[in-house]
Amino acid sequence: MKPTLFYFVHAHGNGNRATFNMLYPALSVFFKIIAITTNHEITTYLQGKHDVQVLELPPKYPPGYVVPEHTFSKAFEVTPYAIEPAGRAKALAEAIEHYRPKAFYCDGIPELAVMVRGMGVPVVLVHLPGNIVQDPTQVFAHELADHIVAHFPAFLEQPDYRFAAKTYYSGYLSQYAGQVLQPSNGDCANHVTVLLGYDNYDISVLRNMTQDQNTEFIIVGNKHDYDLGENCKLLGPVKDISQAIAGEIVISAAGQNTIAELLSLGKRLILLPEQRPYDEQTVHAEVLARQEVALLAQETFSAEQWQIVIQNAKVFNPFRKNLVSASSPQELTNQMRKWYD
Repeated sequence: MKPTLFYFVHAHGNGNRATFNMLYPALSVFFKIIAITTNHEITTYLQGKHDVQVLELPPKYPPGYVVPEHTFSKAFEVTPYAIEPAGRAKALAEAIEHYRPKAFYCDGIPELAVMVRGMGVPVVLVHLPGNIVQDPTQVFAHELADHIVAHFPAFLEQPDYRFAAKTYYSGYLSQYAGQVLQPSNGDCANHVTVLLGYDNYDISVLRNMTQDQNTEFIIVGNKHDYDLGENCKLLGPVKDISQAIAGEIVISAAGQNTIAELLSLGKRLILLPEQRPYDEQTVHAEVLARQEVALLAQETFSAEQWQIVIQNAKVFNPFRKNLVSASSPQELTNQMRKWYD
């Protein structure tokens, strides 16, 4: 009998499900994986993608409840004083009692990490960069975690991180890791690809970014039809960014999965961090810039500043050694076996 591992998959964004897609095939060889979710859309996605058992926890909010703004400065600040959180805890406790998991791999929601550890189950917490010290729930989750996993290399850790001694650094995980790099589409010197991480870009930012008429810009991920110059080609959402990117230079947000994929494709990165609750993209992008892995940009850049950073990217020689490895999922699985098999 394989030991059981509960794996929580957060519904926010695509990063958590992408990580699950890469880790599940390796982990499931040695563990019986039960995916834990709090969202029906992610439940449906996982069941359609994998032959995996999914436990969807009931909502913690009463019907019609207006969730307060999350300041990330108070413990359990968006958990209401209501019976519904007890229902969620009961469902999770009954599942733990029934399946007796060896550990809880928590990719998001520190409240669940706290809850599960209180029920006597070891917690493996996935760590993101960022300013978590003002959030008591995050700090407590890091303190109580049996082990912490960071899906990036150790030398890219932020200087003020307090829990490095019990953190396992897997390196970046990418679906493209290990693939033979194909020649870049288009003229490398005159093509720049822009990956839109979200859909509310101020049009002025894109116009400043794409002002140079001697450069062709490929805009990927847009759902809006931005009114840009003739040197811009809007592709909209794509299934495979590796086929959509033209040239070697990519302007992108600083999400971990996106960074991992672009690095594994051998691209030169200009990072434009998005705002996040813990400033995780800004913090990580600044470390990447200091370590000369990527270049850093700002939304306030003028057209002239954008031209300068793009020209710098053309001669930029980024550090790329041991950032992404195709063996990372298997190595993390081997580590989990040492801890819990």
